[in-house]
Amino acid sequence: MNRSLLVCLCHLVACGGASSNTASKEPEPARSSSAAVTANADAPAAATSVTSDAPADVNAIPQRCADGQSEGICAPARSFVKSLCGTYPMPDIALIMFSKSSPFTKVYMNRNMEAWYTSGQQSTSAKLVFDEEVVVLAHPKAKSGGMVVGNGGTNYDVLRIDGVCSSVEPEAVSLKRPPAPKYASIPWQQLEKNVRDTLLADAGVARAEAARRKECKGTTSLGMLSPGCAKADDRLSWTIADFVVRGGQTPMPKR
Repeated sequence: MNRSLLVCLCHLVACGGASSNTASKEPEPARSSSAAVTANADAPAAATSVTSDAPADVNAIPQRCADGQSEGICAPARSFVKSLCGTYPMPDIALIMFSKSSPFTKVYMNRNMEAWYTSGQQSTSAKLVFDEEVVVLAHPKAKSGGMVVGNGGTNYDVLRIDGVCSSVEPEAVSLKRPPAPKYASIPWQQLEKNVRDTLLADAGVARAEAARRKECKGTTSLGMLSPGCAKADDRLSWTIADFVVRGGQTPMPKR
């Protein structure tokens, strides 16, 4: 009897030890599950970092050339262009883009033409003129293979000095600067006050603006301009463009 009782007790102790060893291995699957949750949590962050095509702050004008452009072309990042050309024209920003210190390529129209912006939402019609200077916003490298249209070159997306974005075919532009480049009419009244104040610090702009006020007195922006007012308005616009392209600096607009 005592021998049988001892055997049973030993058997119970052995079974208890086996149960204890099994319980000690259970946390391992739990740790594996936790690691999987952590990996899944990290996945959205990695995906978010890839989204570089979102609109950028239009007040943060790039100072470097974007990749993917045709040889010899310096254009801003696509995200910046998306913001610049995604709403209404921004002549204040255009003045900075036309600055002599701006790194972006300037090209010149070799014909008169009407154009629209075909790479985004801004759809303002623009009548570009022969010898007009514009800033290149994009001229991507031609994709290899596939159907070739025209001479095989990609269109130019360009910015006029009045802030309007347009798209033109490569045959319509030249890299050679004409003796007297032309510029789109700059809407003086649409410039922010701090930008106008900076421009008026230049003697030439101040004289042109005073002449415009005299000729256009009593004329609203919605009214018909008299011949004298239209001439003075054109003179002010040209004087501002000349100031900017020769090295004059204008500030970021305070909206």
